[in-house]
Amino acid sequence: MRNTELTYGVVAKAFHWLLFLMIAFLVAAGNFLASMPKGPDKLAAAGMHKSFGLIVLVLVLARLAWRLANVTPKDPEGTSAIEAFLGHAMHWALYVLMIAQPVSGILMSQAAGQPASLFGLAEIPALVAADESAAKLYRAGHGAIWLLLVLAVLGHVLAALYHHFMKNDDVLLHMSPRRAKS
Repeated sequence: MRNTELTYGVVAKAFHWLLFLMIAFLVAAGNFLASMPKGPDKLAAAGMHKSFGLIVLVLVLARLAWRLANVTPKDPEGTSAIEAFLGHAMHWALYVLMIAQPVSGILMSQAAGQPASLFGLAEIPALVAADESAAKLYRAGHGAIWLLLVLAVLGHVLAALYHHFMKNDDVLLHMSPRRAKS
């Protein structure tokens, strides 16, 4: 269940892959949503997008708490100081972006005078007042953050593949169902 110095535990792996799938779906859905004409279908789709975005925010915060409460696997032998720094910086950048994206969506909705709710069952208290110019700013931020998030995920994947195929170490296996070698 818990992480070890060699690999991530089942909880961390479940958070990792569930969040990857949810965020990939939300990026695709958000782009589809942006292309929809105004109307009741777009409003309903936006409500679903917001609800799943709120779930992602809660899961990211839970994942971050789990990470802080657990050991993280050691960098493989032969990892340079710059590689270690870049790897850790990338992980923290991913956390920042995964939190900033739904927060910017909440702010964008509220500034546009729209509620941010979880499937209509619970509404997020207003963090900002309705303000059209602020809504445009938050919309631009929401648009920029998803691009940065996609680029960061691609960098993360490329780094894992580099470690696996070029450095022949077990970094890629840390998050796979297979256990890393001892």
